Amino acid sequence: METDIRAEAQRLGELLGADAVRARLMGGLAVWLRCPSVRRPPFERPYADLDLVAPQRERAAVSAFLEIEGYVPDKRFNTLYGSQRLYYAAPTAAWTVDVIFDRLSMSHELDLRGRLATPEPTLPLADLLLSKLQIWEINRKDIADALCLLADHPLGADQPDAIDVGRITAVLRADWGFCHTVERNLGKVVDLAAAESPDGLEHDVSAQVTALRAALEAAPKTLGWRARARLGERVRWYETPEEIEH
Repeated sequence: METDIRAEAQRLGELLGADAVRARLMGGLAVWLRCPSVRRPPFERPYADLDLVAPQRERAAVSAFLEIEGYVPDKRFNTLYGSQRLYYAAPTAAWTVDVIFDRLSMSHELDLRGRLATPEPTLPLADLLLSKLQIWEINRKDIADALCLLADHPLGADQPDAIDVGRITAVLRADWGFCHTVERNLGKVVDLAAAESPDGLEHDVSAQVTALRAALEAAPKTLGWRARARLGERVRWYETPEEIEH
């Protein structure tokens, strides 16, 4: 097995693309695979784990795939939480693999069913962006990942190398809390771009954010969105996920 986690992300991604298992990479290394700008200063950083998402019905296939590739299951964790998550370690214990099924539940819930039949080894770019921007207590590395996604890829329709604005508006027009968190975090992306972005980015991040905000503003909101908007921040609109010990 490769000793570098980045090379391993690339290797696993290639295998998943050719394998019948419908699992895809998400998280920081998925952004690393898709974004050149995250590989150089000021946004390059070390990585400690790999994150996968798969359909719940393919739990056994994902387990078999990882074990064939040499990963060691945390049997206690997988027995307790295996209906929702699986946890594996590299044979050298140099890094871990965390697998979730169907949904990413953090500050908000992102339904990923039907989003894994892609030609790429990662989640679609729009879902990668939503997975970063949905974090209420967001940190610099997640802001930087969102920035690099917007810097390296155009906004567009459902195409492998574009950020599908229709997907983003479809999710956020139905969930005021999720939308509110994303709008707040887009401001943080603009601030970071102004303070630290390197020269030579493919796309102007501020312009990308302006266009995305305009699309969100124009998207017709559901009755539930409008009802929740009337309550605003008087009622908490995000969750604080609990850490599960491994």
